[in-house]
Amino acid sequence: METQRNTHPGSRTSSPVLLDKRILPKRFLVVSNRLPYQITVEDGDVRTTRGVGGLVTALDPIVKGVGGTWIGWSGSYDELPETVSVPGADRDYNLRVLSLTPEEVEHFYLGYSNKSLWPLFHYFQEHCEFSRRQWEVFRDVNRKFANAILREYREGDLIWIHDYHLMLVPAMVRETLPEAQIGFFLHVPFPSAELFLVEPHARELIEGVVGADLVGFHIDTYARNFVNAVDLITGYNCKDDERTIVVGDRTVHVGRFPISIAFDNFEKRATGPEADERVAKIQDYYHADILAIGVDRLDYTKGIPERLQAIELMLERHPELQGKFTFVQISAPSRTKVEAYREMREKVEQIVGHINGRFSGKGCIPIDYRYESYSQDDLGAYFRASNLGVVTPLRDGMNLVAKEYVASKIDGGGALVLSKFTGAYEELKGGAFVVNPYDLEGTAEEMYHAIVAPKEGKRIRMQRMRDSVRRNDIYWWLERFLRALR
Repeated sequence: METQRNTHPGSRTSSPVLLDKRILPKRFLVVSNRLPYQITVEDGDVRTTRGVGGLVTALDPIVKGVGGTWIGWSGSYDELPETVSVPGADRDYNLRVLSLTPEEVEHFYLGYSNKSLWPLFHYFQEHCEFSRRQWEVFRDVNRKFANAILREYREGDLIWIHDYHLMLVPAMVRETLPEAQIGFFLHVPFPSAELFLVEPHARELIEGVVGADLVGFHIDTYARNFVNAVDLITGYNCKDDERTIVVGDRTVHVGRFPISIAFDNFEKRATGPEADERVAKIQDYYHADILAIGVDRLDYTKGIPERLQAIELMLERHPELQGKFTFVQISAPSRTKVEAYREMREKVEQIVGHINGRFSGKGCIPIDYRYESYSQDDLGAYFRASNLGVVTPLRDGMNLVAKEYVASKIDGGGALVLSKFTGAYEELKGGAFVVNPYDLEGTAEEMYHAIVAPKEGKRIRMQRMRDSVRRNDIYWWLERFLRALR
């Protein structure tokens, strides 16, 4: 079997990622809202810094080996070259830099993508704003992405389009390239068909996505919801049992491909003298018998207020924990220009102040709230140092923090409290302490259960989750999707 060899970045064993060469295209055209590299120009020199995240970790080394172009916005309004070469690639690998104006970002990204689609897809209809102007700019920016694909395309390229920002792009490309091989992956939930119909442009979005040959989702529920929506909105022949949609003379396949993490990378970060030193500093700083950790973007979908209120209930009902329990909530700033996110920050800070006012003075602080971003190395140390990981979104497509926490627990200790409304629940439910985050009393009791449960039982649970995440890592996700598309 011929293979394309790429090394896991940071793997302790430097074991190669082996992908059957038969599933790899001649070239990749990867398309996402943001580029995988930060681009800066200093004294005429163009510099690139690779970002973090599962998608970048999985695809960047593969595209370096095969060659291709990654199309996206730089995140900057600075004047940048239209094409930037990625250093260290075995084949020709370029970044195609799309320029967006402040008005386009306001309406396409901050507006339609994050005021219409994001809340709707996460079942927060009350946060939805539907604006004709935002829709028009969203459509125009999707056309800009599609035109960039058409300019870069070479016969035999595999076009892989990512996420809700670009739902119209597959069909726009299909209009001009009817024989092209196109994949689309949605990284967020897809709601029930009835809820999706609330969106005024539901049919246009569906028609956009089914321009792809393969449409991927994290879990079966999202895939089933999508097929049901297509069946309800269009006249296409949908077969839910086969997960196929017949569009003219094409058959669109719909599948479940749960994204994951580079397990070896996180295990590596949690190992060694530097990591040990970080962990010791964290534990010395808090002096808590029980240290719990939550890591989220500050977003109303993440259930942070409900989580804090459940902790308050737990401390109230189990006073023996008071002065011995500290919960560290790390909240990375997110979409600070959107009013709903500013309101969320104020609400969280008020709850933290209230809880600390009630239970401080008896020992360690109950809640340590950090409104800032942390490096992966620092997060790995917090995960290792903690007795309890708390991942309780109200709705989440996958939630990789749960998997990162598990991968970082190299000693096999600790416990994970996990919302049943995450994609990660499907894979980790056999080892996690599962909660309904809307049920504050139930969440409080399950957190307490996770704290006091016998260590050996928790160790078995953790090992079960670690085995799952190690086995089904980001490279497994990549190969499954490519194999289904080929």
